[in-house]
Amino acid sequence: MTESKYAHLVMKEPRGQIERDGKVIFDGIFGKPEELGASCQMLYSIVTEPHVNEATPHYHEFPIILSFIGSNPDDIYDFDAEIEFYLGGEKQVITATSVVTVPPRLPHCPLIFKRIGKPVVFLEVQLTDKYERFEVDLDAGMQ
Repeated sequence: MTESKYAHLVMKEPRGQIERDGKVIFDGIFGKPEELGASCQMLYSIVTEPHVNEATPHYHEFPIILSFIGSNPDDIYDFDAEIEFYLGGEKQVITATSVVTVPPRLPHCPLIFKRIGKPVVFLEVQLTDKYERFEVDLDAGMQ
C-alpha cells in the first residue's frame, strides 16, 4: 500500500487547552497555524455550563470571528442560552445563534456564558499565525 500524498492535511483528534492565570479557559478542538498550514487559529468547543470564559478586556492586531451556535443537529437555530460579550466596553447580549466579528484593535471581553439551557457550540477563528494580546483599561483607554 502506498503512503497517502495528502494524509498530513488531516488532523486527527486535534485537542488542546488554553490556560490563563492558572485556570483553563478553553478545552476542545484547537487548530494551530503550524498544524493547519494557514495564517489562522481555530478553536471549537461545546459549552454546557455557565462560566466566565475570558474576563480581562484586551485587543489584538488581527480580526477574530466568534460563532455561538445551537447544538441541536436538526436545528442549529434552536438556541437556549444567554451570553454576555463586551465590544469596546459595550455589553452585547447573545440569545440566538450568532456570529460576532471583532475587528483588529477593538477592545473586547469579558465573555460570560451567563445561562446555558441547552449546550452551545462555540467556534472561534483568529485570523493570525501569531497570537498576541494587549491588555486594556477601558476607563483609561487603550494602552
